[in-house]
Amino acid sequence: MLDLLRPSQPSSPSGTKARVQRQSPRYSVPVLDVPIRVEVLAGGSRYPAQLWDVSQHGACLLLHAPIPPNQSALLSILAPTGCETIDLPAQLIWLDSVMGAYYAGVRFVQGVDFGPTFLGTLIRNADTFSRANDRSEVAWRPGAVQAPLPY
Repeated sequence: MLDLLRPSQPSSPSGTKARVQRQSPRYSVPVLDVPIRVEVLAGGSRYPAQLWDVSQHGACLLLHAPIPPNQSALLSILAPTGCETIDLPAQLIWLDSVMGAYYAGVRFVQGVDFGPTFLGTLIRNADTFSRANDRSEVAWRPGAVQAPLPY
């Protein structure tokens, strides 16, 4: 069985944790198993990124260069096979740095049904899919002190 997307775990590279009510479940994307590339267009610049986790309402991206938060962006999420791209308008909400890597939290302008996309297929085929009964999870922002906004 495919084990590409898993419900997000309550830990981070920096170990920072915060309790937050989520609008929808998040799914971790194991970067070393199958990297899912994302191109971010923000402020007239392009930023390459990888999908760290994703939900119906937003995502966390792993970057090699910082993207200034609090601005609009267009995300292009690329299928590992290269045969599909998901383009989504988003708002960059936060940015944190951990050990030379940058993590950006984005909120999609509208909720997304990934069902008919390659991400929907990966989520459906994940071995460890589970949801918390109350839809609340322990969420994290790398290096963050304050709780993140739900996305």
